[in-house]
Amino acid sequence: MGFHDSQGHFHAFRSFFAISLNDFREATTGDVGAIAANGGILASDTTPTLTGVSTGITQRLTWAASNVDQILCQFSLPDNFDGKEDVLVEVDVSSGGTSDLSSFGVATAWDGGTSISDTATDPAASTTVHTITARIAAADIPDTARRVSMTLIPVAHATDTINVDAVRFSYVAKNL
Repeated sequence: MGFHDSQGHFHAFRSFFAISLNDFREATTGDVGAIAANGGILASDTTPTLTGVSTGITQRLTWAASNVDQILCQFSLPDNFDGKEDVLVEVDVSSGGTSDLSSFGVATAWDGGTSISDTATDPAASTTVHTITARIAAADIPDTARRVSMTLIPVAHATDTINVDAVRFSYVAKNL
């Protein structure tokens, strides 16, 4: 599905789904913490924290200055997922100040395969929520992928906190 522009170029429509912040767990490689470590479940006293935002019931992940703990989630892909096009991981971020960028390393493993590394680069430190994007090349995605594991790892940030308000997975849908 898509459309042709006035120059005859085809543009595919992108589909997306949100990944709940509650689906992420703190993890080292693929392993979450032992039960004594809360099984990697994020909370108001973990690193990163999962807390409410001052505007009400909205939630946010926050990494303290200098904390670069990895988080991981795994999910099944929709039936209309087409691995023949690039995938975008869109992350709504902000910084606790204007010294450090809110950039992330993004790793994906499709159907339990090899980890693919990409980056969602923040162009400028900002306390305002904005979207950064990691592009995963179609060549790195199996056409028949059914599930994906994904990690987010903040880049070094010595001064400011880094916040994540939302994560989306954007892809070109195939015709069913």
